Amino acid sequence: MDFFAKPALMILVFGLLVVFHEFGHYIVARWMGVKVLAFSIGFGPTMVAWRRGDTEYAIRWLPLGGFVRMLGDDPMAPLDDEVARDPMAFQNKPVWRRSLIIAAGPLFNFVLPLLVLFGSALVYENELVSTRVGTVVPGGPAAEIGLQAGDRIRQVAGAPVESFDDLVREVSKRAGQPTELVFERAGKPQTKVVTPREVVNVAAAEVGLVERVGRILLYPGEMVPTVAVTPDSPAYAAGLRSGDRIRAVNGKPVQSWGELERSLASAGGRPITVSYSPLALAKGVARASWRESFRNAHKGGQKTAQLPAQAAQLAAQTLGLQPGYRLVGPMVQGSQEDTQVGLQPGDELLQLDGADLGSLEDAIERQKKPLEAVLVSPDYKVWSPEQRQQHLQAAAAPRALLVRHTLRDAERTQLLALVLGTAKPSTVTEKWLVAQPGARMLVERGWWDRPATWQLKVQLDKNDRPDLALDLASLVDRNTPEMVSNPRPIRHAMQVAGEEFLRGATVILVTVRELFRGNVPVKEVGGVVRMAQMTSEAADHGAEAVLRLIAWLSINLGILNLLPIPLVDGGHLLFLAIEAVRRRPASLRTRQLAAYAGLTFLGILFLVVMKNDLQRVLMQ
Repeated sequence: MDFFAKPALMILVFGLLVVFHEFGHYIVARWMGVKVLAFSIGFGPTMVAWRRGDTEYAIRWLPLGGFVRMLGDDPMAPLDDEVARDPMAFQNKPVWRRSLIIAAGPLFNFVLPLLVLFGSALVYENELVSTRVGTVVPGGPAAEIGLQAGDRIRQVAGAPVESFDDLVREVSKRAGQPTELVFERAGKPQTKVVTPREVVNVAAAEVGLVERVGRILLYPGEMVPTVAVTPDSPAYAAGLRSGDRIRAVNGKPVQSWGELERSLASAGGRPITVSYSPLALAKGVARASWRESFRNAHKGGQKTAQLPAQAAQLAAQTLGLQPGYRLVGPMVQGSQEDTQVGLQPGDELLQLDGADLGSLEDAIERQKKPLEAVLVSPDYKVWSPEQRQQHLQAAAAPRALLVRHTLRDAERTQLLALVLGTAKPSTVTEKWLVAQPGARMLVERGWWDRPATWQLKVQLDKNDRPDLALDLASLVDRNTPEMVSNPRPIRHAMQVAGEEFLRGATVILVTVRELFRGNVPVKEVGGVVRMAQMTSEAADHGAEAVLRLIAWLSINLGILNLLPIPLVDGGHLLFLAIEAVRRRPASLRTRQLAAYAGLTFLGILFLVVMKNDLQRVLMQ
């Protein structure tokens, strides 16, 4: 269980949250003139303690929280005569002062994430991705208005954009709205009107959190020259196949599709020598090694191909070379796309339900759209997990897919043995092939367009959330985008911190609300073990992810402490509000009964959390 491998980080994260919370109570109590008797991090026996002035500071052995004890702050006990006369006693302070002291803990939990997110943005975002267009996805809104690689976007609906984040932020606001786009091409300003496509972001459908945002489908990084080769074209005849990556043209290295097109055009009617790396991927890879397989897809030896001279302005297309937008990357062994559809690395997706596909992103978006319509339904959050799965599976209708497969030499030999009857078919593709009347002719020709049925099988994970992730990714990589210095680091960091804080607070508030309404299962609630798991997962993604986790956990802690539950800060604030209205505190008996009720609730919650955490441990 890998989360136990990082206990020090877990203690550090949890300790920071507790210290900041308790320090809020402590510093405001001192400011309000209340005597603080103890400031403790942890519970149980004392590990180390020291005294300064009236306050004993301690670190205790059980790092499950902390406390600040003030003179006369026990709501369940009457004040003795000496404390009742002491002006520094908590209960002797006006209601507004006591309220500030109690509220300070949760408020400091809201200050911490703002500081953490602000600092993280300053450190990790001193450079930003520029607004230079790298890749325009075919069939998307950006492609429809003719945006090209190398264009620099300057304004969106009159708002200046200085980074790609600014561009995404402004476009996201305008889903389905005609939007004026100002960009530069070769230094000359141009203006076009684009209508961002509406895309559904499902943050947490089980609590009704869905977001409709605009996208124009472009990337800041230029696509590398991984090619789709048209069958029976000059490039095909020269030995190039779909999925190969061009490295050089007439000895000149090419790093992007744009460079490839310019190099071919500059050949000036002369024969062309192309150096390329053939696609070298196994049919199926383990999920854990997918990224490594993707990185190594073109790391084999290089080959050369001789291409005939072509008209400069049509060089790539007339040679039979197309950008590999529709090419399938490494295929996860045992996935639906592997076992059901029979996709292989280098396959090209041509059509879905009879309509041409512009890219792999297009295929994924169209496949998931009916399921997203279920997720955004207002009724989704009140359905049981079984009902959710039924509705989602009903929306996941079979889709007709047309797949182009191009053979390589080793595969051709293997499939000839198959169609001649000396071997038995085992995969979806092989079974389809041997059923074709002209199977041998297809193998000898070296390519075919195969119909396939593609139907998503919807599964709910252990938290009853639908897993809509497709094991389908493009073979085409993109180069590192252009970076620019952050022109306004302070303002940018403030904006990032505010947006992240608002997003986190919204998710947590809505989740808590739906938890009490019964729309979120109690098994979602986690404790120390869940925090350890989250910390371990964040640590695997680096310091920036850990800082973001600290921010979200701190927001969570602040909101939970403000709930009107006796014995937590929100319960104390509720009684102070009653006291402010009645002009006198609630009776001691009332406060004691409320405390017992709160203790019972917290005890039950503790048992539920422990049960959930134990289940998480056993399920590892």
